[in-house]
Amino acid sequence: MDPQTNKQPTNSNEPRQEPRIQMPPQAMPVPMPTAQAPQPPVMAQTRATASAQQRPQAQQRPQGQPRPQQNPARPQPRPVATDATAGMVVSPKVVRGAKPVSPANRRPMPSDQRPARPNVPAGDKPVKAVSNSVSRERRRLSQMAPTHTDLMPSLDTMPVNKSEFNGFGGSQQTKKGGARRANYAERVPTIKVMALGGLGEIGKNMMAIECGQDIVIIDMGFAFPDGKQPGVDYIIPDVTYLEKNRHKVRAIIITHGHMDHIGAAGYMIPKFPVPVYGSRLTLGMVAKQIEEFKIQTPRWVVLDPDKSERVQIGSAFNIELVRVNHTIADSTAVVLRTPAGILINTGDWRLDPTPLNGQVTDMPKFQKIGEEGVLLLMSDSTSCDRVGRGGSEVTIVPTIDDLFGRANGRIIISAFSSSITRMQLIVDATAKAGRKLALVGRSVLSNIELCVRMGYIKVPAGLVIKVQDVTSMPDDRVVVLCTGSQGEENSALVRMSTGDHQNIKIKAGDTIILSSSVIPGNDVSVVTLIDNLMREGANVYARSTEALRGHGPVHVGGHAFRDDTADLIRAVRPKYYMPIHGEFHHLVFNAEVAVEEGIPKENVFVMDNGDCLELTANSAQKVARIPAGVVMVDGAGVGDVEGVVLRDRLALSNDGMFMIVATVSRKTGRLITSPDIISRGFIYMKEHEELINRTRAEVRRIFEKRVPGEDWTKFKLRLRDEIADILYSKTKRNPMVLPVINEV
Repeated sequence: MDPQTNKQPTNSNEPRQEPRIQMPPQAMPVPMPTAQAPQPPVMAQTRATASAQQRPQAQQRPQGQPRPQQNPARPQPRPVATDATAGMVVSPKVVRGAKPVSPANRRPMPSDQRPARPNVPAGDKPVKAVSNSVSRERRRLSQMAPTHTDLMPSLDTMPVNKSEFNGFGGSQQTKKGGARRANYAERVPTIKVMALGGLGEIGKNMMAIECGQDIVIIDMGFAFPDGKQPGVDYIIPDVTYLEKNRHKVRAIIITHGHMDHIGAAGYMIPKFPVPVYGSRLTLGMVAKQIEEFKIQTPRWVVLDPDKSERVQIGSAFNIELVRVNHTIADSTAVVLRTPAGILINTGDWRLDPTPLNGQVTDMPKFQKIGEEGVLLLMSDSTSCDRVGRGGSEVTIVPTIDDLFGRANGRIIISAFSSSITRMQLIVDATAKAGRKLALVGRSVLSNIELCVRMGYIKVPAGLVIKVQDVTSMPDDRVVVLCTGSQGEENSALVRMSTGDHQNIKIKAGDTIILSSSVIPGNDVSVVTLIDNLMREGANVYARSTEALRGHGPVHVGGHAFRDDTADLIRAVRPKYYMPIHGEFHHLVFNAEVAVEEGIPKENVFVMDNGDCLELTANSAQKVARIPAGVVMVDGAGVGDVEGVVLRDRLALSNDGMFMIVATVSRKTGRLITSPDIISRGFIYMKEHEELINRTRAEVRRIFEKRVPGEDWTKFKLRLRDEIADILYSKTKRNPMVLPVINEV
């Protein structure tokens, strides 16, 4: 009895039949080599592919080895690759009792014992695959990454927010939001606060407040694109919800004149023909910004924050503006008195005790409003990741005077063109140094012209000269004020650093002052700008060189630090708190300040764009979200650049494009001429003629094997995939392959 099978050996005189094991379809039949020693179960040929003449002679079973048994009622195990079947495509499933053969222990088969390849007609010889389907799919996905929802958030995208201040105790919010309620008439006054932009990002600030049949809009700014949005000029909020409720919109309120708060006005104001409220300079900046849009001028309503003027909007809102300090004059916070309680939106603000323009944040007014009882305070978060208190604009004055005194040649200073107080500071320093001032850049010219006309900047007569006159004056008598401190492409300072500016070229001995902070995301472009300036021999002074070169601050921020925010919370003492304006970590840091100042954690809400906070006099909860996507502005097109377009732009920028142009007969579908190859951003065709010729040959082969009547769309997809495989196998690059078929 055999100890392994527990069966009696059969009579050796009986006629013996070799067992046949069904072979998987993908296995290639090969002749069976002669066994030299006892082996595990081996692969036999199938009846359909092996003839009697091709079948090898039966193997001689060693004495005492039992004959393999077959049980018709039980499915046979799949074969396992062994030394005798090495190189065959077999299932990895292991047969019971068979010991796997380690690759390290596998010995090479003698050449005279290797199985012969089957005879395949030359015309049907398969082409060796250059990549499998998994690799092909991976490369297809790489052209689709990042997905279009990453490039342009969908209206239905639910942002991840598991912060302890998310209004759900740290649990992820669902798309349905809060609990569903029956459809009944509201007897308790309810306020909905909806952020359409500015939360979890820098810029694109826009908020809508709804109460009953009334909606007011606060700010309408834009944001600049990032590296994932090539070719886009800027981004504005999506206002799908407001357009559906256009009949409820009663007013637009603007807190201040920076572009991240007014940049989208030219696109939004025509959609909502309602009065626009704000301070005097703020509305002047909005009017200047929408001039180029040639739209109907809205009704401007100027409110003086120093006179505590109030205005009733609809039946639900009574608004008032409160003076705050920022880098632009006439900045205000918005106070909304509603049937449910008082809401405050601070806008951008800081606590500067000694501002150059004398416009301090009106803390006594905030404290007085706090005594009335504030339901919700929405406060700026941009600098809440910085401890202590923000600096004062007055500390920059001695620094500018010091750097002006050090300079022996020309002085070129760059700052944000909307920082009106900084513009006045530079004007005063230029006059004190006995120099002349040249203004370069459209935004600098337009903003200073507007502020001079409205009385917010005072320029001595004869101080300003034309930029064309700079070259005719001594270097030590000139100051150039320009844009470009963020390294923006085509800005004045960037073109000067590369020698492309029409009137001014950087030269050795020039003093360059970057009087601004670096906006997150612009670090690389600013470093490149500084490198280019220093290559030309200029002396560069920036925030990063304060300790290195021993000079004072060249810039102070325009947003409240942690201690400043704590002071405002103590003055207002709100029941509920909502951080606004900033990246997500800014919002969380701001929320922590509120908790430290005694506001219960469950009363602090860190929100995302599209979240809706519903308030009554005694409750606050997050409810169902509203649409809050983005709209891309690209040249004259508004909203016509979708996520798929951006994805294709990124794919083209990575590996380029490979186009195949084939001309075929309309009747036969066969090639009439040799296919044309066009490569852009992939390879230089003159240096890769071998690859181009092989690609042409492969295209002809694929056309020859095309089945008559095959759908051209499916054929082009197959052609694209096979050509992409060849290109990847030779170059390890993944260009966008575009087949074009012309029927004649």
